[in-house]
Amino acid sequence: MKKIRWLYLLTCFFASLLTFTSCSGEINNVKNLQAGVGEQIIILGDSIASGYGVAESEAFPAVLSQKLDLPILNKGVSGDTTAMGLSRLEKDVLAENPWLVIVELGGNDYLRKIPKLETEENLRKIVTSIQEKQAIVVLLGMNLGIVKDEYEEIYDRVAADTGAYLIPQVLKGILDESRHRQDDVIHPNATGHKILAERIAKDLQPLLAKAKLPPALKK
Repeated sequence: MKKIRWLYLLTCFFASLLTFTSCSGEINNVKNLQAGVGEQIIILGDSIASGYGVAESEAFPAVLSQKLDLPILNKGVSGDTTAMGLSRLEKDVLAENPWLVIVELGGNDYLRKIPKLETEENLRKIVTSIQEKQAIVVLLGMNLGIVKDEYEEIYDRVAADTGAYLIPQVLKGILDESRHRQDDVIHPNATGHKILAERIAKDLQPLLAKAKLPPALKK
């Protein structure tokens, strides 16, 4: 029995080590991780980022800012598709001297039945345009679909091809859980926003620990 227990513990140890190494490798591959250029953390998003149906202080960008103890510029616009986000990218993001940009888009593409290829191309253009400014891009996977996540592969491909840092399926357990969403089913309530912010903050911690902070964000 002791031998079996030791084998079990050893297996768990190496599995944990492999997971850590894998995560570390993904972070090391993030483009512009060590650039240290820019001065702002910006969220480019739609109605979820803008805090539709909740107080501004309850929306995930405000909660995330508190949890990270870092200022965040919220550029969420209700109703935005990836194409709309792309059209205002220069004014709302690139002109604001970004250091790190969190992209939260895609939900309205799904609702409006925009072709997936178009959504993917728009996301790719958004990501690469931001990276050309030597900023880090964090891409939020929006797990869209009624039965299964029909968009998972899109976010996976864009992140892998561009070197963006992907936080996958950020709405899992939020929009599919009535306690955490509004009556319209497509927007988180205050509790859902808190869960979303906690999830993003947790996944950002290892990235922020390895990234080169610009002088404007150093304490």
